[in-house]
Amino acid sequence: MSATSYISSGLIEAYVSGLASSSEREELELAMAQYPEVAAEYQSCQQDMEQYIIYQSVTPPATLKERLFTQLDTEETARANGTYVDEDAIPETPVRKVLVSSAWRWIAAAAILLLIGSVLLNYNQYTKYNGLQQRFEAMAASNSSIASETNVYRTKLEQAEQNLHIVQDPSMKTVKMPGTKTFPTALATVYWNQTSKEVFVMVNNLPQPTSDKQYQLWAIVNGKPVDMGVFETGTDANLMQKMKSVDNAEMFAVTLEKKGGSPEPTLDQMYVAGKI
Repeated sequence: MSATSYISSGLIEAYVSGLASSSEREELELAMAQYPEVAAEYQSCQQDMEQYIIYQSVTPPATLKERLFTQLDTEETARANGTYVDEDAIPETPVRKVLVSSAWRWIAAAAILLLIGSVLLNYNQYTKYNGLQQRFEAMAASNSSIASETNVYRTKLEQAEQNLHIVQDPSMKTVKMPGTKTFPTALATVYWNQTSKEVFVMVNNLPQPTSDKQYQLWAIVNGKPVDMGVFETGTDANLMQKMKSVDNAEMFAVTLEKKGGSPEPTLDQMYVAGKI
């Protein structure tokens, strides 16, 4: 195989993501030793993958661990002190036996004691009920928060798996778009499926635009710009976004336009561009 064949085969992406077989790894390592351009493409792909992982990483809230351990410590302390309240087995308050004599004054005293005992019993049960209710509400709120955060992580993982399948498709052509002279630090990548004509854009480094602006992808076909659609940026946007399909593209470029896009590209606002 030639250096160009190795670069377009998808073997480099499989090697970097750890999905290549041992024979494929050996073959690519020999090719990197033989072809400097293959080695350079490997280094570039590895850097793109590292940027992708960093971009997709989500840091759990700092208070999540503290809330869980605080809840566990509180229950363990209550068990050790004998004050832990089990919702399914609330201890019954002992009934105090009162000896009543035949004299009326002892009957009156017994009635007063029973009245006081009833008030104390009702207050004790009311306090226990309130404590259990507050504890239940706190645990329910904590469980709801944890479930919400888990769903965020699951969604990110599913998106990462979908993006990995796109990159590994053998029909996918990788087109890197470095920054222009006006915006030298900008960087984006287009993945163009030359079989299905599907196009995906990945934002490597583009500054967050104002609320009234939006980035727009263009394909140059027969020397003329063709609108490929606008795309989102920021932490809430999917790293790999599907754009309009195109055939016979010569290059791709990204400009900053008014929100919703423009029929013609604003050339002085071209951030990145890359030839195929």
